[in-house]
Amino acid sequence: MPVTEKDLVFIPITTEMEAFATYTANKRQLYEYPREGYGDYNKRGISKIKTGILGELAFLEYIHSYLLKSTQSLSVAERWKVLHKKAKFSYHPSIGSFDGGFEFKIGDTTIDIKTYETNQVSVAQIFKGLKEQGRPLSLLIDQSQNATASIYIQVFILKDKRMCLAGFHKGLPKLATWMPKPAYTCPVTELITMNKLLNLLNL
Repeated sequence: MPVTEKDLVFIPITTEMEAFATYTANKRQLYEYPREGYGDYNKRGISKIKTGILGELAFLEYIHSYLLKSTQSLSVAERWKVLHKKAKFSYHPSIGSFDGGFEFKIGDTTIDIKTYETNQVSVAQIFKGLKEQGRPLSLLIDQSQNATASIYIQVFILKDKRMCLAGFHKGLPKLATWMPKPAYTCPVTELITMNKLLNLLNL
């Protein structure tokens, strides 16, 4: 089944998320590899790092909310057992070293968040392209990146101060060799819906 608007997950960008992302981006930029396209770290570079962190926080909020709701009837001791022995969810932010190609783990499954940084978009643009001419936006992973994760999630920043988790792909999608800089790509409509990822939490 193709991803449709009803399958999208929306996460508000809170002041706490903004503050954490800004603080962490400014610390991380000292160690960030200056890939082509980053430019001046005091301008586009910091913004790009911050955007990536906001995408991570949106996914963290999605999973945390689900785990909180799923375990709210348990005692603290029982909840600890469930979260550590069954859900096995963890977040691995990294400053000063390479992140290994992922930011999250659920059991042995590694998860990498890809956040679209170039433009803030509308829901219509996600499905119809930036000029709304019918072609959906895509999950995109540069061939030159350290792409070793089990799952890739595409996140967008919307124009109304929300994050959108669009869906995920298992492993790397097909390599688009025709692009000026080859990248692994998959249209949003062909991703797997986010609710299917919750099955990994084993609750």
